[in-house]
Amino acid sequence: MDRKQTRAFEGFVAESGDTLLRMATLLASDPQTAEDVYQETLQRLAARWPRIDNPKAFSRRVLHNIVIDRARAQQRRPRELEFGPAYDNGDTRSGDSLAAIELRPALLAALDTLPPQQRAIVVLRYFDDHSEADTADLLGVSTGTVKSTASRAVAQLRSHPGLTALFTTSDTP
Repeated sequence: MDRKQTRAFEGFVAESGDTLLRMATLLASDPQTAEDVYQETLQRLAARWPRIDNPKAFSRRVLHNIVIDRARAQQRRPRELEFGPAYDNGDTRSGDSLAAIELRPALLAALDTLPPQQRAIVVLRYFDDHSEADTADLLGVSTGTVKSTASRAVAQLRSHPGLTALFTTSDTP
């Protein structure tokens, strides 16, 4: 890469880096894995930077592919034990940071119960605000697949006990 391309790449990372990391966190559910996925995405993007017309679309596609590959590899290995809950600093974009800190672990746990394809569709559709057609194009599936998969995923999330408890209110004191 020449200096002009290097500056363009650095500008893209400065502009879209937080969004990509947030998307990686939602897709991967584990902050350390998300950071690794994010870093690998940036490495692949930098290697192909001169040939890429749409870096945002490329980055999203690479993020998704890396998460799917890691999930498949994880299924082949025995599960590792966690020593304790990870530090969670909440979503800095949230209007109510206390509510975000309460909701985030429950949301990540609920997303973790979804298969990788459902999780990717939910993240792209509802967290990254893509249309059904955009989501289908990014993932290489039909819009009907996006609709049906999103419907099943949202139904599963609605029945998740961690999220149900957060959104139900009792009328008795």
